[in-house]
Amino acid sequence: MIIVPEGPRLRCITQPDHAHFAGELLSLWRTDGLPSHPRRDDLLFAAREHDNGWREADAAPRWDAERGRLHDFLTLPREDRIALWERGTCRFVTQRPYAALLITRHALNLLQSRRQEAGWAELVGFLEDLAQSLRQETAVSRAELDADYRLIDLTDQISLAACNGLRQPIERRGVRLELRAGAVRLDPFPLAGATTFRVPCRRIPDRAYRGDADLGGELAAARWEELSVRVAPAAEQTL
Repeated sequence: MIIVPEGPRLRCITQPDHAHFAGELLSLWRTDGLPSHPRRDDLLFAAREHDNGWREADAAPRWDAERGRLHDFLTLPREDRIALWERGTCRFVTQRPYAALLITRHALNLLQSRRQEAGWAELVGFLEDLAQSLRQETAVSRAELDADYRLIDLTDQISLAACNGLRQPIERRGVRLELRAGAVRLDPFPLAGATTFRVPCRRIPDRAYRGDADLGGELAAARWEELSVRVAPAAEQTL
């Protein structure tokens, strides 16, 4: 769950909904040879599903007893995060092996720095073995995998910037991201034109919760809304 304070409320966006936004972005990508890319379908699928392991966790969000708040993607207990990464990387191994490889590459990209931490080393080793097996099965070269994963990582970062409310400009894999004049601005701009996307979200009071039942009741009562996100060129003139 991505949680952003908005005055007296918290804006909540599920990880799968953030990932779906990344997939929508990539579906409109017009650079990097993507329109005629031989693996385009798998790239779009992986972008949409790169956080699929969070489906179960975000469908029933949990209370963080230490803070009296909703657990987010950083505070969820280690055992639960390990389980969701195992689930998310393995879910599509049979049906979509190349997409599963890209999802596994994404997990490794995020978790490599934890490989010396207790409890995480086994997961990183498992993911490395899984990636090697999938790369052999799909017969893709390392260079091709690197080039394809760049697009997954880029759209993930653009979506996260929008969902979290980017505070400072960042540079990612040759693209500059900036939140300015109510839009996420990209340079160079990879889409056909400026586009407005809508990301599902819920808003709940920013208060201390007493437990899972209190939190669950508030989430159940919260109506689904949409976060409107405009993605535009950095050079576009603004009023």
